[in-house]
Amino acid sequence: MTPTELRQAEAEYCKSDPVYFVENYCHIEDKDADELIQPFTLWPGQKDALNDFATHRLCVVLKARQLGFTWLALAESARLLVLWTGRTVIGLSRSEAEAKELVRRLGVILLYMPEFVAPADHVPAGWAGPTFEQSALSLTVHFPDGPDSVFNGFASSPSVGRSFTADLIVIDEWAFQQYAHEIWQSAFPVVNRPNGGRVIGLSTIKRGTLFEEIFTNPTNDFHKIFLPWSADPRRDESWYRRTLGALGEDKTMEEYPATVDEALTVPGGAFFPELKDIHRAANPPEVPGRRYVTIDYGLDMLSAHWVDIDTTGRAIVYREYNEPNKTIGQAAEIINQLSAGEDIELFLAPPDLWNRSQESGKSRAQLFSEAGLNLTMSSRDFAAGCAAIKEWLSLDSEGKPYMQFYRCKNLVNCMTKIQKDEKNPNVYAKEPHSLTHAVDSLRYFCVWWTNPAAKTESRRKVHWEPDLYEDYENADSEGRAYLIKKYGNPF
Repeated sequence: MTPTELRQAEAEYCKSDPVYFVENYCHIEDKDADELIQPFTLWPGQKDALNDFATHRLCVVLKARQLGFTWLALAESARLLVLWTGRTVIGLSRSEAEAKELVRRLGVILLYMPEFVAPADHVPAGWAGPTFEQSALSLTVHFPDGPDSVFNGFASSPSVGRSFTADLIVIDEWAFQQYAHEIWQSAFPVVNRPNGGRVIGLSTIKRGTLFEEIFTNPTNDFHKIFLPWSADPRRDESWYRRTLGALGEDKTMEEYPATVDEALTVPGGAFFPELKDIHRAANPPEVPGRRYVTIDYGLDMLSAHWVDIDTTGRAIVYREYNEPNKTIGQAAEIINQLSAGEDIELFLAPPDLWNRSQESGKSRAQLFSEAGLNLTMSSRDFAAGCAAIKEWLSLDSEGKPYMQFYRCKNLVNCMTKIQKDEKNPNVYAKEPHSLTHAVDSLRYFCVWWTNPAAKTESRRKVHWEPDLYEDYENADSEGRAYLIKKYGNPF
């Protein structure tokens, strides 16, 4: 057989055996070794994962830190790029610097694979096989008898998913990528073909993220892979004890979990550990009590909740609404429709809705009023609001909750996932922002009820028409007091 025929026969075998390919033809950087470049010798967990990468179209990997899985995913990328013509692999990273690092590492793998590919600027004499060249964010394999194969590195951005087609997408540190939801919504159709397209998503855990949602969802099509800290056979119990002493229990469990449950627990991370099954109401309020609607509004999300308080002071959040891209007019109409036939005491909203627009001179609260929904301002005290929610979640002496939730799946889900702020454990984290809308809405009710910024009596008695607002703006203090007494507070 000629060298070319031998290479082709070996390539065919490597197509069917990813472990053989990696252990015989891939090199990586090992900063702990005497020589930086080392053959990629696989641990048992890496071998199993590599076979899973080749077998399953959608793979999500929850792992401990520093287990070489970025190198492993790049090795599988290299197998696809150098053994098949016309293939495209995309690497998604948190930043441009990290995207460049993916391309650089892939270049290292190919540079030390002379059996299958040669650098375009140093082609050996008599070489008739593929060559490769790379730039900062891309690497291209040129074939003498077929179309190029390409690896492109991208930094996380809302539109990146629509920028490419791909045979394989590698998502590195998925839980820590900004715009993860937007990227996945646009990237999944790229690989969602009947006979092709794969995803390898890698990350350590971060609660409340798309990565966690995908890994913990038992009904999606993802193949779940978990690698504990002990997957590296060089790590023993003494190594773990030293790590525990250096990082503490919470951080060690987060960065170096031993089990899936340990990875997902992240002790001390959840902001509402008080939330239990006992807080789920089996039925809606039997007899209507005092009812309130509380909202968090922005074009990115309208989140509204209906709260009923009975004569004993216990509350049931009995309805929720969460949808993005609603104008103020649409939001007001939706809330009024959902509240039809109910005696709503107040519609509570955050103070920022009373900030006046420089363009129109009107606040969003005023625009809501003109659209038929009169709002009452809640408190802006974030810490007090967080504490107030916890008070409502507490149990009485008989073990009964002061607040329950009836069919408010999104709110309960957000409250379960939302974490403590890393710098201030007295408040919940504002990232991921997708978790905060519903919790913010509930907070505006809880903090208002605990220490109301506006009494029930301040509820508007009439709809404030534009001319009435004009009279109020032009009136002196005595005139404004008269208007408020007669028509209610305009704000």
